[in-house]
Amino acid sequence: MKAALCCGLVFLIALVACSTGKGSSSTPGSPTISSVQVAPATMSIGISAKQQFKATAHFSDGTTQDVTSTAKWSSSDSTVASINAAGVATGSSLGSATITAVSSSVQGSASLKVSSAAANLVSIALAPAASSLPVNTSVQFTATGHYSDGTSADITKLVSWSSSAPSVATVNPSGLVTGAAAGATNISAKYAGVSQSTSLAVTAPAIASIAVTPVGLTLGIGINQQFTATATYTDGTSADLAAGVTWNSSSPAVATIDASSGLATTVAAGATTITATVGAFSDTSDLTVVPAHLISIAVTPAVQSIAQGTTQQFSAVGSFDDGSTQLLPSLTWSSSSASVASVDSTGLATGAAAGTTTITAASGSVSGTSSLTVTGATLVSIAVTPASSSMAVGTTKQYTATGSFSDSSSQDISASVLWSSSTPSAATINAQGLASSVATGSTTIRAALGSVSGSTGLTISTAHLTAITVKPASPRIEKGTSLQFTASGTFSDGSVASNLVGITWKSSKPNLASIRSSGIAHGKKGGTATISASSSGVTGSTTLTVGTGTLVSLAITPATVTANAGSKQAFVATGTFSDASTQDITLNSHWSSSSASVATIANAPSVAGVANCVAAGTSSIGANSGGVTGSAVLTVQ
Repeated sequence: MKAALCCGLVFLIALVACSTGKGSSSTPGSPTISSVQVAPATMSIGISAKQQFKATAHFSDGTTQDVTSTAKWSSSDSTVASINAAGVATGSSLGSATITAVSSSVQGSASLKVSSAAANLVSIALAPAASSLPVNTSVQFTATGHYSDGTSADITKLVSWSSSAPSVATVNPSGLVTGAAAGATNISAKYAGVSQSTSLAVTAPAIASIAVTPVGLTLGIGINQQFTATATYTDGTSADLAAGVTWNSSSPAVATIDASSGLATTVAAGATTITATVGAFSDTSDLTVVPAHLISIAVTPAVQSIAQGTTQQFSAVGSFDDGSTQLLPSLTWSSSSASVASVDSTGLATGAAAGTTTITAASGSVSGTSSLTVTGATLVSIAVTPASSSMAVGTTKQYTATGSFSDSSSQDISASVLWSSSTPSAATINAQGLASSVATGSTTIRAALGSVSGSTGLTISTAHLTAITVKPASPRIEKGTSLQFTASGTFSDGSVASNLVGITWKSSKPNLASIRSSGIAHGKKGGTATISASSSGVTGSTTLTVGTGTLVSLAITPATVTANAGSKQAFVATGTFSDASTQDITLNSHWSSSSASVATIANAPSVAGVANCVAAGTSSIGANSGGVTGSAVLTVQ
């Protein structure tokens, strides 16, 4: 009897275990694999070179799963290229082969060309090397591949990342490392049979204070807002905390906040205080929610066509019932047909196979869509721009790769290509096509997708950075308000530029005034702080004074203005405070329009207060900062 009962329990446990497998066809209603995507979609390698392919299963419920290790791999021509059970292909002879991955009877494929001209990966360099970071903070690692033809390329998103001690620090597939506990670990990157690692020390320095940003926000209802806690340590250094913070909203009925991530969601009109706590330290930020409800979402581009294996970045703007608009950074993205194109959490879609799919962005019950067509066109050529240009040492230059396809179409494929610099000692280039000059000389900037490539020359002049000017000079703001700083560089030839390499912003007293990587400073408490910008070993600074006055009134300029339909009109909000000071508070205000059919008005750091004139009529333009309001009249003709 006991033996029979035992066998029955074993059978029952086995049955339950089998029934919980994702994509299992034995469980009615469970998600099934709708498509398998193989990446990279096209690739060219040399003879004896190796290439790691990755297989991603897309399920019927919209989720994805890496099935590289479980998929059945095959090559259409093993004499050209063979592939092992782990998805690693090896070039054997000149020619082309189709690499196929099969999972649960669903297959995906990629094209592999073996060419004598293909450059082979020789080594990988990791940065930062032998670094350290405080516990609960993050640092982005990058991987640069060096090839047999002397070129280099940013392969951060291609390598497989790992940490030798995950209990000390974890690393995600994009190379973002987060310190979990004090100790030491090795961060490793592996790609195409080549690997490299570097040591990382995770420290537990003593925290002196923390600061929450942004501060003094006024938002509409239905918006997600990411708050950040920055720790200042006893040695004077500071870092954003990626973990270890407990978040709280004093009024969840107004805005809720995820206790661990700091992502807030506005719920209803009112005021709440957002608090971050780390051990014995805490800091707050006031958040005001105005009665503006999200009513629609516009996804752009509205209609788009891309080639298989390329990408398209989508964005979404929300329209509210008070005539305001807002770029929505935190949304739920989905594709109606993952076998045609997948879309990630940032709105980046990747074409998988020919067909048409609907890309949807949703925030609660409100959503917007866009149509995306993936064609079977093949890439013919790549044009890299700007062509044959020059730059000074210590500056950056953005490159664009435009692909021409077999159906006579053209497309910006900058996000899909592999960027490289023939002389990295003169200039490097990252995965987004942003080149950074290092030293005087010349290099060739190359963009490649599979076996197709394009290039252009770049000369780095003898001019070098000698000074940095931070503007505005010696400004004053009130606590709870924000200010945009900019940095420009003066070079040895007398030229001035704002495209400096890797500007690093720092506040000497983050507990009084913190500053983000964008150069936007937030006033926290009364006092003075030194705001500095550094690049290429050169630093410029200015003094920021934070007052303790409270906002008394708000005035919008121009107070009355007439504009043409189809044009844009910028408004500025100026606040008067209890200490008799005045300040531009455009960034801290929520903008609205009484008649959205006449004009809508934007809310975002880069476009705050900019009205889009729609049709003839009159609208009252409003600004609300923490409950203090002002208005102006806009007439559209």
